[in-house]
Amino acid sequence: MPTRNEPQDREHQLLREREQTPYPITGWPLTYLSWLDREGARGLIADLTVAGPLRRQAAFVTAACLPPDETAAFLERLNITERGAKGVGAALSRRRTKDIVAATFGVAPSEVPTGFLRALARIEEFGSNGPGLDPFKEPDIYTVLFRIFTNERHSRKAAALRYCGALKSGTIRAAQGLDPLLLHPDVLKATVAPKQITAANALLGLIRSCSSTMTDEEITLTLRRSLGGSRCIDTFAHKALERADRLSAPFMGAEGLRPLATADDLRAFGKRMGNCAGDKVAECALGMLAIYDVVHRAADGTDHALAVSLTPITDGRWAVSDIKLAKNKHPRADVQRGVLRRFQDLGALVVGPSLTGPYRSDLSELLGVYRWGNTLDGCFHDLGQADADAVAELENALNEVA
Repeated sequence: MPTRNEPQDREHQLLREREQTPYPITGWPLTYLSWLDREGARGLIADLTVAGPLRRQAAFVTAACLPPDETAAFLERLNITERGAKGVGAALSRRRTKDIVAATFGVAPSEVPTGFLRALARIEEFGSNGPGLDPFKEPDIYTVLFRIFTNERHSRKAAALRYCGALKSGTIRAAQGLDPLLLHPDVLKATVAPKQITAANALLGLIRSCSSTMTDEEITLTLRRSLGGSRCIDTFAHKALERADRLSAPFMGAEGLRPLATADDLRAFGKRMGNCAGDKVAECALGMLAIYDVVHRAADGTDHALAVSLTPITDGRWAVSDIKLAKNKHPRADVQRGVLRRFQDLGALVVGPSLTGPYRSDLSELLGVYRWGNTLDGCFHDLGQADADAVAELENALNEVA
């Protein structure tokens, strides 16, 4: 029968096997550690390949942070009598990680933050070999991390690093570069590349520019409600922009023409018109789109409720890109023409082929070319009267044959 301590004994056995399984040392520390090995610290690298995570990390800290001209002071702090490479190798083999770190940075062992030591055991730069076995990809990150836990140990930055799980160089860079409002463990997990860091900070600027009422406290609360999962920043962005009330509106409103300049306006309009306006908040916030609620009275006296979309041109002007009725139905050509001319009077552009050129909507359809879309095809470039008469005559002839 299994003994009472069998599970615990098995766990200890696995730990011993892991400690004795060699794992190579690669990357930038190898140059320094190989020099130590050749110059007197014989067997150091072999010992480190089977050492535990903290002992390996102590060697990496020394390789990254100990200046070559301070070796004597380093050995004196550790009471190592040997000198040079042999002494450093002896220190890395015999002394505790805390003492080695303290001697490297020139502080007392009691001044080495526990958070820093725990962080060393969570380094997973390459993510596949187990925590603590590989060094940071960037040697200077060890100094940055030590200073955070020493000089800013009670900051949001240090708190985020304590609970963010695996650590990479990019994680520490993110903690340094992110706006303080964004310092949270889940955000650090999802924001490790420089491009992600700058985008996250720019997002805060966008949120503040689009919302006149959202305070920093409300931004923080929205962030907390968005946490969980690898896409927490995306979730936060969309939740925060739900409060947007200063969206793109290149032209002022007038009778029968209302810019949708708030997220609430877009959602209400989309629900009323049965279109996707409510999903366009982000595009409007980025200045990629402006949507207008338009009521146009046609020559026959009928009123038409329309959604008019505008897109920006690089010189700062805007062009009409779409005109639709409710449920994205196409309006009559005369209604489109009237709306387009009204926006042209405001200064909007209408992008499309020349009215006097060879372009025809029926030929475009025949050739399978739809570059300008249905708005213009059914408006300025509809069939002329002669062509319309020819179509009607042909249809009548076909009806007579039938």
